[in-house]
Amino acid sequence: LAGCSTSEIHSLYGPLAYRRYERRALEEALETLPEAVIATPGGLVSDAATFNLLLAHCTTVWLQADAQDHMQRVRAQGDLRPMAANKEAMEDLKRILEGRAPFYSKADLAFDTSAQPLEDAFQALRLQVRQALRLSF
Repeated sequence: LAGCSTSEIHSLYGPLAYRRYERRALEEALETLPEAVIATPGGLVSDAATFNLLLAHCTTVWLQADAQDHMQRVRAQGDLRPMAANKEAMEDLKRILEGRAPFYSKADLAFDTSAQPLEDAFQALRLQVRQALRLSF
């Protein structure tokens, strides 16, 4: 929607613009896709209107992981921003996760991915989601 990458949005326009694009992308997905898996950034909960839109229109899953797993996954994706020149990155991450937990807990389902191989976690999550969807109909 912005015509550039998320890091460019942050650099050029700032976090408020990023949240506006985030909401527009969610609105567009909800309007155009009858069924989809939408992976949202963890900070989506910081915008109440966007988060409430997600909660109202989607079956939501809180993918949990301990802070160490989070950090390793971010590094594996090549994103070094959280650690750049920050000796307290792990403590900062723990505080962020703790602060967001009350919002994340509003999700329909919670699933802990820590210390699980990707394929095992995927299969278990898929089973949990399918069971939850069957029960809701």
